[in-house]
Amino acid sequence: MKKIWIYITLCSITLLWTACKKHDFAAGTLSPIIAVSDLRDLYKGSDVTLTKDNMVGASQIVGIVISNPDSGNVPKNMIVLQNFRRSVTRGVLLPLGDAAANYHSGDSLVVKVEGAMLKKVDGALQISGLTESDIQKVSSDNPVKMQQASSYAIKTNPGAYESTLVQIKSATISPAPKPDETFAGERYLVNGADSIIMHTEATANYADTKLPGSATVAGILIVGQHDGQPALSIWPRYGSDISETTKPVDPTGPGLGNGAVIITGYINDTKGADGNYEYFQFMATQTIDFEKTPMAVVTCTNAGTAAPNAGDAPGAGWATGGGRTYKFNLTSGVVNKGDFFYVGGSNKKINGPNSTDISTSKWIRAIAYVTNDGDGFGSMSAGLLPNSGNAGGIAIFEGTDVVETSVPLDVVFFGGTGKTTIYNATTNKGYRIPENDHYNPVDSTGAAQSFMFQGSNNYIFPHSTPADAGIFIKLGGSFDVANKKWITPRAHVYYTLSASSLIDEIEKGADATTLSN
Repeated sequence: MKKIWIYITLCSITLLWTACKKHDFAAGTLSPIIAVSDLRDLYKGSDVTLTKDNMVGASQIVGIVISNPDSGNVPKNMIVLQNFRRSVTRGVLLPLGDAAANYHSGDSLVVKVEGAMLKKVDGALQISGLTESDIQKVSSDNPVKMQQASSYAIKTNPGAYESTLVQIKSATISPAPKPDETFAGERYLVNGADSIIMHTEATANYADTKLPGSATVAGILIVGQHDGQPALSIWPRYGSDISETTKPVDPTGPGLGNGAVIITGYINDTKGADGNYEYFQFMATQTIDFEKTPMAVVTCTNAGTAAPNAGDAPGAGWATGGGRTYKFNLTSGVVNKGDFFYVGGSNKKINGPNSTDISTSKWIRAIAYVTNDGDGFGSMSAGLLPNSGNAGGIAIFEGTDVVETSVPLDVVFFGGTGKTTIYNATTNKGYRIPENDHYNPVDSTGAAQSFMFQGSNNYIFPHSTPADAGIFIKLGGSFDVANKKWITPRAHVYYTLSASSLIDEIEKGADATTLSN
């Protein structure tokens, strides 16, 4: 009996010991690698010596080089290392002196950082104290991940983009370049309500290339000094980082003038889902080749929570971007006098999901706006136009360079009559309006009233009801082409579409817009 109890006791001890070993094993071995995002979080405003203790047992970082010394446009003596870990992209600068020239875009590196210093120099986070012996190159020619971002997103959360490869879509070059000006030096990329500096060293292999009027620009986002202050700048790596260019506007060229294109209808609340199904109808009053004469369509929404400038008028008017305004660039295609054409969501259906395909109609620009930012400004959104509440608007501009002072060629507003988020009389901020059938930038006494809801500019087409009925709003009137003015002002007609409705239903009939010669 005594032997049995001894055996049971030994078994119990063995089981306890095994259980303890399992617990230790489950705890795992700490990784020798720390994500760059976690490393950046260690900086709290003062220099940090990197140790295994503060890096939770780690001693290394890994990443892909995104800088390329051969291009001639990279911060001197710097490696820019980008790391994608746990679905987050972050970057950091590695000052390495002349040895930085040995590392090129696409190199995969393992870097020993234990004992180095995490610090900010001129506002940029870097790891100092490294030597080439701390760096192991694992492979070359690896793909480099690029983040697409608006200048608004970058300014809102700069740490998410600092020292990473970013692309800014359809940005306007400012100041507007003269015909012979080149990339060398600094220019602003105007993108909605914000701008980013574009920096090009004189040694860059594209420095002597002539500047476009606007472009999609990729490059490394660098934090540095500009006029003595910390500033964000994008450093393109090669000439191929500059794409989707448009020529600078010829200051001596003829302008189209108000009424070259008029807004004739829209659908803001399709049957079922709205995302990528909203669209806007226009009519050309003269022949326009958008490649030669580009234009832009901008929508706005003004709920009290819409940002930036939540609860207030838009800080940069139609160019505010973010969740307030969204831009479509019209840069290709031809429309003739009297043609209807369309701009809007990528699905190109007449009335939401499972309705008639109208993709064979004259579409000049379509964007999958649920998953894509606008052309130059505007954040991706489930819907561009409001279905209730404060007014929304649609405007069309000559050129793609839309800034705070830009005045549209035509504009309509629809919805509620709340003014707070549309015009601020104290700051004189809001949406600029042209002279058309319902708005005038000058009142009857000759005084300026440049904005919607300023002076007599109060005309609003009401929201359609009921919701989710698939109502296309026809804006019918009569337009005098010769004198570029409305003979009969636009009035609204709510036209309820079905899933099988055809395009003729929104382009023809007594309630459609007509032209008078």
